[in-house]
Amino acid sequence: MYYTIKTLGCKVNQIDSLRLAESLEEIGLAEAPPGERAALCVVNTCSVTARTDTQCRQMIRRLVRDHPGARVVVTGCYAETNPEAIRSIPGVDRVMANGEKRQARRIWDGILSNHPERVAQPLAPQSTQALPREQTGGIRGRRRAFVQVQDGCDAFCAYCIVPYGRGPLNSEDPDRVVQQVKTLVARGVAEIVLSGIHLGAYGLDRREANGLARLLRRLVRIPGEWRIRLSSVEPKEVDDELIALVTGEEKICSHLHIPLQSGDTEILRRMGRPYSREEYAALVCRLRERSDTMAIGTDLIAGLPGESERSFESSCQWLPTLPLTHFHVFPFSPRSGTTAAEMGDQVSPALCKARAARLRAIGGRLQTNFVRRMTGRVLRVVPISDPAAAGTPLKVLSENYLEGFISDPPSPSRGIFTAKVSRTEGVRILLRPQS
Repeated sequence: MYYTIKTLGCKVNQIDSLRLAESLEEIGLAEAPPGERAALCVVNTCSVTARTDTQCRQMIRRLVRDHPGARVVVTGCYAETNPEAIRSIPGVDRVMANGEKRQARRIWDGILSNHPERVAQPLAPQSTQALPREQTGGIRGRRRAFVQVQDGCDAFCAYCIVPYGRGPLNSEDPDRVVQQVKTLVARGVAEIVLSGIHLGAYGLDRREANGLARLLRRLVRIPGEWRIRLSSVEPKEVDDELIALVTGEEKICSHLHIPLQSGDTEILRRMGRPYSREEYAALVCRLRERSDTMAIGTDLIAGLPGESERSFESSCQWLPTLPLTHFHVFPFSPRSGTTAAEMGDQVSPALCKARAARLRAIGGRLQTNFVRRMTGRVLRVVPISDPAAAGTPLKVLSENYLEGFISDPPSPSRGIFTAKVSRTEGVRILLRPQS
């Protein structure tokens, strides 16, 4: 009996899907090979924008069409925030709340025995749910693994639906995180990505000050040739201790993703973001002073209600002055139940889209310039593709989040090794091994 899982959205959703797959395989199902019909289809949804909502609905309908007779289960943040929209799609058997994903193994039997229940959650923050006891990170022979150490968010930014889909802050026990990482390292994982919905708030719900930094200090003491990469961390949570760790510990990748959301201080205030653009600039410039090779990514939203041509133009002129290396850009989407959805001075969808395209162009130029500056540098890389035939380039990921290819890689090319950037092609690097 086959299953298939489709995932939209963030790294935490990807981790959740890996766990769902493992729970299905534990009861005897196998992932459907290409072209084979599945008995169970799962869609793990995202709801960060209206466009992702549309993509979720399209994905559900496609699976219903391509797998006739299959049980179709929909979970994730869109399933939390708008279950009725999903229930209205013909062929959907169950809407599974995010919290239920943690007890998924107990749910599959009921679904597969032709007695599916429908679950519809109201638009309200979830109650705290314990993170799963076992988190394998979906290693499956890969050299990189994701470890979720935190879930939930209490920030309630004006534009964001995530707290309704993920619930309040919920941090994993640090002893269990350490043990999981030890297990992954023992299995040969070379890079572990620490992930969370609000990663920088790790430990706050457990009354642990500087929880993320304290966890990192424990993790870097685990022996072996491996490294840690952090997912997104909020600006106010990148403090002196975290800066010292990211720029000074060899086991922590030289890479931070620090969401900005807008380059205009008044728009940041309307968003409910607790910093000014000047404070953000001081932070990223300080990081660049500590490391000229560090990757510093950011998120931006185009077209929040009240964003005038003047404020947007101010952002566009200011952003290129920052030492940022790549952007994730989203056109604003009003999400029912959020503050921004009720604001006046809404920006038209067409203008939001046009502004997002301009921001992406700025980010593209910054990224290209950063990649070019890496020519001649020696970087530590991890393979992210399977070893191919002799003479075939191996795809790798550098400590500063650059993808590239290396010819004649070391053999066996399993863990971390050093390589020199010989040239660049767009935003990719070409390397040769260092002896």
